[in-house]
Amino acid sequence: MPHEKIYVVGHKSPDTDSVCSAIVYADYLKKAKRVNAVPVVAGEINPETKFILDFFKVKTPAQLDSGAGLSLVLVDHNEKSQSIDGVSDSRIIEVLDHHKVSFELGHPIVFRSEPLGSTATLVAKILRADKKFKITPQTAGLLVSAILSDTVVFKSATTTKEDKELSLLLGKRAKIKDLKKFGIEIKEKKASLKGLSADQIIKSDFKEFEAGGKKFAIGQIEVVKLDEAKSRKEELWKRMEEIRNENEFEFIALMETDIIKEGSELLVSGNPAPVEIAFGVKLANNLVYLKGMMSRKKDLLPPLMNAFGN
Repeated sequence: MPHEKIYVVGHKSPDTDSVCSAIVYADYLKKAKRVNAVPVVAGEINPETKFILDFFKVKTPAQLDSGAGLSLVLVDHNEKSQSIDGVSDSRIIEVLDHHKVSFELGHPIVFRSEPLGSTATLVAKILRADKKFKITPQTAGLLVSAILSDTVVFKSATTTKEDKELSLLLGKRAKIKDLKKFGIEIKEKKASLKGLSADQIIKSDFKEFEAGGKKFAIGQIEVVKLDEAKSRKEELWKRMEEIRNENEFEFIALMETDIIKEGSELLVSGNPAPVEIAFGVKLANNLVYLKGMMSRKKDLLPPLMNAFGN
């Protein structure tokens, strides 16, 4: 079905990796595979992603509210709880991801998942393997920006040798002289909480999970200092309580990651036991600081999932 429209979409609360990976992979499908592919987003983009798209002069993809009845390629996620609304009534034809696998479908599809620091790294590998496809400076810029973002400028525990090596190649192609400097500039665009509502802060990078028959959610924000988040603690916690009750979550954790000092403060609403068991800590006033914690996927989530089994 060469003329069938295929929507390439990342997860809800889209981050830079999900948006840039969708844009680049849709472009690849269209140019290299002659597929009528269109990149879309499943929510409003954040300031960091807007900066990157503006910097490389790329149009923001249209927002798609429901995938019902449509053909989809899922990027940067595979759990349906994180997918666009209506995904259960869509036709999923392909998945590209770098997270844990929690996916089931009644028929075979192309499913690519690798333990990399970003989905953009996987997309870059696919593009480079196709010798006929030319990676433009603009495409390289989007991909390297997504890698820098998702690996927190290579500070995250999820960072791999491939992420770093491909970033160097892509950075040269995009004519970025200093990757670290550019990466910090990217992260600072998302680091300020000024002008954002409590809801926008909590849901800027918000994902739902399930373990032991319990639902929970983890939001993550990245800051250059924790002071701004601390000053709004009560406001954030009250809104988290509302979201938790509305969705019947066991708990919600807001991961406030200091990208300079390399650690995260967790603000928890609901049952604190999974966090306390997972990390051998006690929360004080719904808060705990965990030194060295940078990655939700690798540092925070696995111990939490295990804690639900205790």
